[in-house]
Amino acid sequence: MPDITIKNLDEMERYAGSFQHGQQFFFAGKSLGLCTLGMNAIRMPPHWDHYPEHDHAADNEEELYIPLEGSGTLHAEGHTYPMQRGFLIRVGAATKRKIVPGPEGMTLLVLSNRPDSG
Repeated sequence: MPDITIKNLDEMERYAGSFQHGQQFFFAGKSLGLCTLGMNAIRMPPHWDHYPEHDHAADNEEELYIPLEGSGTLHAEGHTYPMQRGFLIRVGAATKRKIVPGPEGMTLLVLSNRPDSG
């Protein structure tokens, strides 16, 4: 039998902590059994402004953002970048970033070079 795992986003383990504020955060990589790649998905409501500004300099984690649905804006060190389906956006570890979804909200897939532990 092939080693394949298929899950709908709504079947995946979700984060349920203080970061919530109306969005849904899915542990996609962990839910699919990924061992060498970090992967999460975030479903954000329209104009949701609680995505924290952050960087990953301390752990040298770069991220790849892949908008699946909707659109938004990436704010990074005084610059803005449109986020929309069909575009892939890599952000280096030391770059401070914040994401704000647009009027229809956004579902975002986030890949990283750090797999989930546990």
